[in-house]
Amino acid sequence: MKRVLLLLALAGGLLPACHSGNQEKDRQDTASMVVPLLSTPYYYTQLKGAVGNRQITMELLKTAPNLFRGYYYDDSTGQPISIWGSQEADQVKIYEDNGNREEERFFGGTLSDDGIFKGVWHGDSTSYHFELRTDLRKAQALKVYYAADSVQLLPSFTGSPLGIASNSILWPDPATDSATAAFLRKAITGDNRVTDPERFVKRAIDSFVTSYRIAARDADSSDMADGQSASWNWTTESDMKVVYNTWPLLVIEKYAYDFTGGAHGNSGAFYQTLDLAGHKEITPDGFFKPGYKEVLSPLLDKAFRKKFHIDEDESLDQSLLVKTIVPNNNFIVTHKGVAFSYVPYEIGPYALGQVTLFLPFTELKSIMK
Repeated sequence: MKRVLLLLALAGGLLPACHSGNQEKDRQDTASMVVPLLSTPYYYTQLKGAVGNRQITMELLKTAPNLFRGYYYDDSTGQPISIWGSQEADQVKIYEDNGNREEERFFGGTLSDDGIFKGVWHGDSTSYHFELRTDLRKAQALKVYYAADSVQLLPSFTGSPLGIASNSILWPDPATDSATAAFLRKAITGDNRVTDPERFVKRAIDSFVTSYRIAARDADSSDMADGQSASWNWTTESDMKVVYNTWPLLVIEKYAYDFTGGAHGNSGAFYQTLDLAGHKEITPDGFFKPGYKEVLSPLLDKAFRKKFHIDEDESLDQSLLVKTIVPNNNFIVTHKGVAFSYVPYEIGPYALGQVTLFLPFTELKSIMK
């Protein structure tokens, strides 16, 4: 019953009856909140508007200097699409991950301090004007904190390799009610005793710098002279993004990339689907009826074939490391469906990258609680 009520809330914008009352009354009023998109160094905001005949919602973050990240989705489908971009002078270009390397899709335009992003969307051999406006009425307000540092491997050596670290985190807005703020802090940090975001955002960076300095004890300047310095240019990048944010549901992505020598770095995005009213994480085991994995695997196989244009008569293990795709716990829920995401090497080779497969609720009715 609770799961049905939650889905009704997502689809119709209504709070579930089991979470109404004091929790809704205490929820932060975000209706009039506007984030200045030009003058705020780092931020999260939710934008809504039309692109052609599509109504969309964009979860936009500025996670580092001149760097934008986030997701957007068509309101009619609810399927999250990853976005990233940068700003040059007053022009912002934000690309979307469409899986088609032959044609770019992107939002090009300007941001304003009154919370508006407007310009022209390009893709599918056409273009549309758009104007997206801040709309946080049903969203959880969040802050973004960023930190970075670098250290030379051999400070006395000219052209020394560098270790570079950066981290960006989400944090509950100060006006968030205390219970929800505590729940979010624990989801973000893994420890509800952590209350200082500026110290927390630097924790991973300090750990990396310490590890790099320890590794430097084994470095030999003669290796640098022989052209082997590239493998010592270590990098770690972490950030958090909002995938979906409509009360009471918040979906967060935690992304990490590390290069510590070798053929290539390693990366992965991990998702948390949070019920802000119930103060709990939503998992597949709690969302679906027993036996759901056997039902979902053929649907995930089908979704993979469609996304990567694999014929029905071709075995999946010709493209993947598995014969069939089993649902995992890297789980996303929106108002229109769910997604399962697989990091490199989990089901496919490194070159395939992270694979995220979306399944609409219309295909899942038989297994939903």
